[in-house]
Amino acid sequence: MISDKLLALRKRAGMSQQEVAGAIGVTRQTISNWELGQGSPALDKAAELARLYGVTLDDLANDEVDVVSSGKGGSVRDLHVIEGLVGKVATVELADGEGALMHALICGVGAGWIRLECDAPKAVFPTPIFGEKEPPHRVLKLVDMTDVAGFTIEERDR
Repeated sequence: MISDKLLALRKRAGMSQQEVAGAIGVTRQTISNWELGQGSPALDKAAELARLYGVTLDDLANDEVDVVSSGKGGSVRDLHVIEGLVGKVATVELADGEGALMHALICGVGAGWIRLECDAPKAVFPTPIFGEKEPPHRVLKLVDMTDVAGFTIEERDR
């Protein structure tokens, strides 16, 4: 949901609701309402928020894109080496023992984020009838580069 993304992105940016409100020309209460899911920004304000947070409007609006950020901030590394990994499949180790994203296709890098396509957690539904194997569902994740501890490139590309 956009409300969850707005909160995570604001915390990652290390900004208060008042600072965000001032930057895009709305009240602090408006920011609070958006983060609580009590309304959503109009397209022009959503575009300003996306620019402010260094993400695309699609990343912000698309419910199929998850934002992964501890909100701890930190310095963003030089990304030119990681840009060379676009199109590769990797295991992406997350910092602070948060686990790893397995078989993640590296789709893009920029503005302190890495865009990954990876397997969604398995749903707790009955298996398909007749023993058919259901293909894994893939999701997009926008991961804060300060939360990435390392990469292990897999042998094959997707």
